[in-house]
Amino acid sequence: MLSGCTASKPGAFERVDEDTSSNTVQYRFDPSKVNRDAMEIDVAKYCMDKGFDKVENLPAQDSTIPGLKKTWYQCNYAVKS
Repeated sequence: MLSGCTASKPGAFERVDEDTSSNTVQYRFDPSKVNRDAMEIDVAKYCMDKGFDKVENLPAQDSTIPGLKKTWYQCNYAVKS
């Protein structure tokens, strides 16, 4: 039943966790329905709101909820020269 919750949200993703010590945020999504552009815009806004200007996507993993995936993104600073 929980998989329907994520799948029914706009873009078929939701922010589910964050770790402020490592500047990471976790999203859960339905890989068959996810609007990846919307998810990436959401995480970029999240990182920008925290003062960062770069987002790094960590590898996606299976969620504990069948049919869903989860992925962590790390907020960082771009190297300027």
